Amino acid sequence: MTRFPRPALAFAAFLLLGAHGASSAEPKPQGAFYIEPSQVDLDYLLAPPPALGSAAEAADLAMVVAAQKNRSAEDVVAAEADHHRTVFRFANVMGARFAPARLPFATEFFLRVYADEARIVDATKAHFNRPRPFMVDSSLMPMVYPKPTPSYPSGHTTFAYVNAILLARMVPEKAAAIFERAAVYGNGRIVVGAHFPTDVEAGKIAGAVIDSVFFSDPKFVKDFDRARIEVRHALGLA
Repeated sequence: MTRFPRPALAFAAFLLLGAHGASSAEPKPQGAFYIEPSQVDLDYLLAPPPALGSAAEAADLAMVVAAQKNRSAEDVVAAEADHHRTVFRFANVMGARFAPARLPFATEFFLRVYADEARIVDATKAHFNRPRPFMVDSSLMPMVYPKPTPSYPSGHTTFAYVNAILLARMVPEKAAAIFERAAVYGNGRIVVGAHFPTDVEAGKIAGAVIDSVFFSDPKFVKDFDRARIEVRHALGLA
């Protein structure tokens, strides 16, 4: 295993602070739709990630290395597809009717949710400023090209669980399958070598915390109810 020397890690930290956040085709607006990052203090609610050079970090990294060695071709294909963040990656458990053409308002609603959530996660990533696995161990070969942005918490996992919680509240009949799908989404970030397992665990917590704040906003609740009705009608559950 090849580790970057400390000067290289310091340079990596500089890159982390200067880089922009999570990769996605959807633009992020400057203003919040529902909640501001200052309303969700993940800096203090999340445990700090393992320290660089610690035994805990070594164990975390070993699990990424093992996932890289053991991943199947099917695992890679699925995880690469999940690299693009869209709520419609849940269509395989929601059903074929869960599609943008049937859900004009819900599509826009979930994009707004993503925009707010991503700004929160970007701020938290900058606070913890953890290098990604491939920045710590040069032998790792991520299957997607994650930017050298901070690793903790996993933005994709946070995205998955923010959406899973909302979808499960909209369609409780499918809650178990929805959360299983979110778990696969998060685990894929380890499979492709983009995140440590602790990044993924933090993303799960972050998703739940962010949703709890979303539901404190009256405008969000109003839009959520409208989106829920549209989703249930599209799925034939109204």
